[in-house]
Amino acid sequence: MMYANRSNLLKFISSAAFIVHFQTSCTSTTQAEYADPTSVEIVDDRWNETDARKTAETMINGLLEKSWLTNFKKANAGQRPLVVVGEIENRTDEHIDTKALFEYLQDEIINSGKVRFADAANREKILAELKYQNDSGMVNQNTSKKKGKQIGADFLLSGGLTSIVASNDGLKTVTYQTTLRLTDLETAEIIWSDKYLIKKRFKKSGSKF
Repeated sequence: MMYANRSNLLKFISSAAFIVHFQTSCTSTTQAEYADPTSVEIVDDRWNETDARKTAETMINGLLEKSWLTNFKKANAGQRPLVVVGEIENRTDEHIDTKALFEYLQDEIINSGKVRFADAANREKILAELKYQNDSGMVNQNTSKKKGKQIGADFLLSGGLTSIVASNDGLKTVTYQTTLRLTDLETAEIIWSDKYLIKKRFKKSGSKF
């Protein structure tokens, strides 16, 4: 009889614990709020959106202030150069979406008003649309866009991203270096090159990284 009562007691305790856990799970809430997308936030030691934005803004501003742009306009009756963005190689140990950096670079180039930008990322989609307009027989030829009208880019913007990590006694530093270069597509001459460094320092008390 004692064992039966004990068994019932254990069942009652287990049921009560389950109910408390269930009620706690149901009543728990997640707090969230909107944040300023332009604010600088360091959540961890990884490359983030702020790093991409700061790098793009700084490097493109530097690019547009150099003499190559003035020289090109003088040699081409004031015409703005057409730039295409190539690959930005990720040479770090992190899984970094360099597409975000590419998009920031693109935005800065377009919004400067000093340089034209070729949409290399959507070439296949553009070609598919041109083929549909010209070859499908479904589009009025008076409104279809003709093949062979695209403007050839003058320069290729490319580069790479590297990182150096150092840690000692709970102190960790991560230095990211982004290098960009502008290449003349006709002559393969590099007419501009620059790098930008971002260094972040982290301190973890009580343990090491």
